[in-house]
Amino acid sequence: MTDKQITGKAGERIAADYLRSNGFNILHVNWQQGQKELDIVAEKNNRLHVVEVRSLTSNYFMEPYQSLNKAKQRHLIAATNAYIQRYHLTMEAQIDVISIVFNNGEPTLEYLPNVIYPGI
Repeated sequence: MTDKQITGKAGERIAADYLRSNGFNILHVNWQQGQKELDIVAEKNNRLHVVEVRSLTSNYFMEPYQSLNKAKQRHLIAATNAYIQRYHLTMEAQIDVISIVFNNGEPTLEYLPNVIYPGI
């Protein structure tokens, strides 16, 4: 596993723990259907939260959430729509981002709710 993959997996674990401790019910971690993938899918207050986790070992050049380009946003919207269709969901949905920076191995987490509008 590469350093980038290790950082990503550690970020996903921290993000899932954060969500659980804040009352979210985790439905799936690393959900996949074909080429579509979602990092974390959770539910809270009858609302679906698709959570993209962005992790970096330093925020010297940019914050992790700033690496979420338009192509990745379109991919997240398509994957969210596929998830909703797959499970025949009728609840409202939103796409959130959890940004994690590991400065000297210590994680700093920022939760950014509803940052991408899935248009569903």
